[in-house]
Amino acid sequence: MAEEAPSKAGQVAEIQNQINQALKELNQIRNRQQPITTPAELQAAERAIIKATDKIASLMTGLKIQQAVDSDDLKEKADQLVRSMPGKLKNQGRRLVSIQTSRGKAVKVAAPYFSRKKKRKKKK
Repeated sequence: MAEEAPSKAGQVAEIQNQINQALKELNQIRNRQQPITTPAELQAAERAIIKATDKIASLMTGLKIQQAVDSDDLKEKADQLVRSMPGKLKNQGRRLVSIQTSRGKAVKVAAPYFSRKKKRKKKK
């Protein structure tokens, strides 16, 4: 289910903070002196590196998606789509939605949310 979303700048800043944290984690892996003497230790090190880089990849993809959603060009196209709908739509504001990228975990992006206007019952 969609959640209340922060402002455009707020969500971009949130994703950038998450990227910075993920880069710190990757740096810790890079700087950690880790003796690798067995195949299992090598496999464990490789898994940690892949997990960290996949996290960065998903966050970077999420950032690009958020920037696209916030662009004036996409907003204009969304407005055209809403106007072309047969029924009136109500702008419910921005909501956080989860997007599963092809690498890493799902990322949250703030996107416009529209719903159909409810028909009022006529009083007799």
